[in-house]
Amino acid sequence: MRIFNFYLKRIFKRKLTFLLLILLPVMFTGMVVQQYKEATKVTLTMYIKDPVVKDYVSEFLKKQKVTVTEAKTRKEAMESSDNLGIVMAQGLNDVYQKPDDIQITQYARETNFNSKSLEVKLNSIFSTIQTLAKNSGDVNAFSDNMKDMKDSQASLGIKQQILGNPNATVLTSTFNMIVFIMVFLTMTNTLLFLRDKVHTTTQRILISTKSKLNYYIQTVGVFAFIGIAQFALMLLLMNAVFKIDLELTSVKILTLLLAYGLLNVISAGLGLLLVSRTTKQSTGRLLVTVVSLPLAMLGGTLWPASIMPDAMQKIAKVIPTYWVTEINTQMFSGFSENTQWIDLSCLLAGACIIFFLLTRVKSGEI
Repeated sequence: MRIFNFYLKRIFKRKLTFLLLILLPVMFTGMVVQQYKEATKVTLTMYIKDPVVKDYVSEFLKKQKVTVTEAKTRKEAMESSDNLGIVMAQGLNDVYQKPDDIQITQYARETNFNSKSLEVKLNSIFSTIQTLAKNSGDVNAFSDNMKDMKDSQASLGIKQQILGNPNATVLTSTFNMIVFIMVFLTMTNTLLFLRDKVHTTTQRILISTKSKLNYYIQTVGVFAFIGIAQFALMLLLMNAVFKIDLELTSVKILTLLLAYGLLNVISAGLGLLLVSRTTKQSTGRLLVTVVSLPLAMLGGTLWPASIMPDAMQKIAKVIPTYWVTEINTQMFSGFSENTQWIDLSCLLAGACIIFFLLTRVKSGEI
């Protein structure tokens, strides 16, 4: 463990490096949280002509944590970029006279879980309005009943139940982005060893080790340790500080930590293989970019692998980043699956292959 301790202490002694190791996970967590909140925020723009109906609908939607924007014109509601836009031109008397003929026009840029959730909420609210209209003696009593119900402490509870996790898509895409970030950062960090190679520090360290495998296990272990610590920090920040319910059990958290740890091992190993091919920082950065970008694109970190051509999908299935994105999908789907162990086995096999390739590197090139 002498080499592991040596490199770990050297990284922590560099104040700027140590600061970046802490700040980068915090910064990326902030980006992840912002993406999550924007994707899960339910928004509605409405144009309702009658002020009593408008206040009633607005109040109950806000109790359901819907962000409501009151449009001044029909066109504004129709062209809204929110999850849903609605237009209701009928007055209170029209609703009272013909409660079964309430006409609500809806506009949605795209159909997703948030827009469908809003439709359920609106159906429940307007069904209640119809009931109040039918059971009121006159239009004034109808208006008073709506105001009384709006001002009551009890809120109208509407909850839509769906199979799986409703936020599965945004959580999966968020953690897939973390995969790309970790691969790129870990491979870039291995370029620190180029200076040791140029100054023959590595050669002197190799003399004190039992074998090249022992050297690489300890060296790669440094990056795996740092990567797991950063990933654990991100999970802690999302759950404890930003209050995002990841719906992860302790077993799933351990599975993710293991998967990302193995990914860091593979990424560090790839980075060290690239380091063995050059002595220039500029060439090393170019090689890291050339390798990490295809890993990200083909592995499904930037877009779902399922939308790629069949030939590219076949290539993706033998790429480490793909195995981790598949684990992300299974962890956040909301369904109980056990196929993640296949992907974990593939990651472990990939790590073993990387170590085998590292041991084949000539001592003078390490």
